[in-house]
Amino acid sequence: MKKTLFTCLLLISVATSIAQDYFPTNSGLKQENNNYTAFTNATLYISPNKVIKKGTLLIQNGKVVESGKSVVIPDNTIVIDLNGNYIYPSFIDPYSSFGIPKTKKVKWENGPQYESKREGFYWNDHVMPENRAIDRFEYDRKKADELRKAGFGVINTHIMDGIARGTGILVTLSDRLNNSERIINDSSGQYFSFKKSEASRQSYPSSHMGAIALLKQMHYDAKWYADGHAKNKDLSLEALNTNKSLPSFIESGDKRKNINADDISDLFDLNYTIIGAGDEYEAIESIKATQSKYIIPINFPSLMMLAILMLLNI
Repeated sequence: MKKTLFTCLLLISVATSIAQDYFPTNSGLKQENNNYTAFTNATLYISPNKVIKKGTLLIQNGKVVESGKSVVIPDNTIVIDLNGNYIYPSFIDPYSSFGIPKTKKVKWENGPQYESKREGFYWNDHVMPENRAIDRFEYDRKKADELRKAGFGVINTHIMDGIARGTGILVTLSDRLNNSERIINDSSGQYFSFKKSEASRQSYPSSHMGAIALLKQMHYDAKWYADGHAKNKDLSLEALNTNKSLPSFIESGDKRKNINADDISDLFDLNYTIIGAGDEYEAIESIKATQSKYIIPINFPSLMMLAILMLLNI
């Protein structure tokens, strides 16, 4: 099972979203806040063997400052009484397709398809930045239970299809909430790859170099469109420009394609987070030289394989 592990506290996002910059005073002047949030009267799971009841968790600027029974709460702190509810540490999976139905593969037809079959969108059907994961999301209770048992509390998910895949969502794995309440962020980033969409037979691009060229052309076209040169409306380019301030993720596929992804990121000042393939150690100096952010999959061995490795003393 491949999982990318980021440690976090499940309630940090909640604390960040409700934090205020300033508080009014009786004099009418505004006073700066130190961005503290305190969760009081909580059942805190510090570790599997250490549980604190009626404890307090203090957070500042999205980071845990202190936890325990005798936490001193600073002035101007937002205090939230949890009435005995639980706080657990958890992992975040930052790159997933959780809750997103798999794209149906287009039926085979005789002969190649060169033109787009969509009107009002980009000329290449594999470019779909207008797609939104929030529109397709279906909470999967069974999968959520498996993920929670593995230590995950939050999932960043998107439509894993196409070269430009649209926006993703950040979701908490709580069965007690409805879909709207589970969504922490309904536009958590823009997603790209070098892979064509399963939903289109359009022939171009037919190679990795073609995919690189298409990504570059798409970004050039988006700038041209934003500058007001287009006579026709293009919903794909409009979405790309609207979401350009969001974090950008690109799935590379292997260590060599990481370099291609970084080149595109530098050319258009995109600051891509690159989704690696797990073979980056084979070209570690080149990967390091990109100075990019990476999400690297971790391959967990099965219990049987782990037992064999231990027997072999490997």
